[in-house]
Amino acid sequence: MRKYLLSTSTLAGAALLSSAAVADVSISGQFEWDYASRDSNIAANDGNVMGQDSALQINFTNKTDSGLTITAVNDFDTDAGSSDDVYMSIAGGFGTLKMGLTDGANETFNMDAMELVQEEEGGKLSSSGTNTATISTNTGGSGGNNQQVTYLLPAMGGLTAGVSVGTGAVAKNDEYTAFGLKYAMTAGDAAVTLAYSTKTTETATAADNDGSSYGINIAQGALSFTLSAGTKTGVDEDISSQSAGLSYDLGNGLVVAAATVKAEDDDDAGEEYDMTTYEAAYTIASGLSAVLNVSDFDYENGTNVDTAAQVDINGTNTSLTIKATF
Repeated sequence: MRKYLLSTSTLAGAALLSSAAVADVSISGQFEWDYASRDSNIAANDGNVMGQDSALQINFTNKTDSGLTITAVNDFDTDAGSSDDVYMSIAGGFGTLKMGLTDGANETFNMDAMELVQEEEGGKLSSSGTNTATISTNTGGSGGNNQQVTYLLPAMGGLTAGVSVGTGAVAKNDEYTAFGLKYAMTAGDAAVTLAYSTKTTETATAADNDGSSYGINIAQGALSFTLSAGTKTGVDEDISSQSAGLSYDLGNGLVVAAATVKAEDDDDAGEEYDMTTYEAAYTIASGLSAVLNVSDFDYENGTNVDTAAQVDINGTNTSLTIKATF
């Protein structure tokens, strides 16, 4: 009888512990396959290529008795065999605290008109086929995944904002701070969103690396229009970029879009990047879509001392992407 009671108590205790540790689990994934025809003045970048991109997300969520929501996010870039976003967040009435490898406030609150286009093929900026030029090819706020802590304020009317602090290597000169905000409002029948973000990274050189992004999006019915601009400064860098994008939902699953971006570096006389892209995206079925994109680009190296081996490159890329979400 005693053995039975002990066993029962053990099972009950195990059940209690397991129930306390049970979390809501969500699993999702994406897969993209694309075929691109690249027409370039550089032989190494000229021709046809197939590629793929896939990702897997596994998220765990717990809600505490005190009303906190604790989430562990695990986002894996499966085609590259590496992790992407891996972090923990704690959310409540105070806002949200995020800790780990993920985007900071500068990426969360940036404004980039190129985001109205899903699959732009902007070309590679060197004869080796890699994107090695230091000039910006969008108006984003120097984003990217880093180990950092981000605090997001609770929404106050149409205002959302956040701040991030992070580190790179052990050296003190790799530390950075970021800040961003967005303000959403209505003007008649239109929804208007204003955005600003900035990031400063300490360096061992004479100047820190600073990046910023700002812009406006206006959405009315099936139409969405974005104007954005960005800056990037540092040693031998004084880059400014401007972008404009437009998308229109034609109905029946078909969305057309176009965007253009121009960037130039005043520190490297003559270094410029221009791209214009056109796209049609069609939803074939729930979770399945096809995207046809045509992008014209032109990069001029100028007197770029940062990438002295860089060459001028221009061309047209045409791509077809099949996308599935699960």
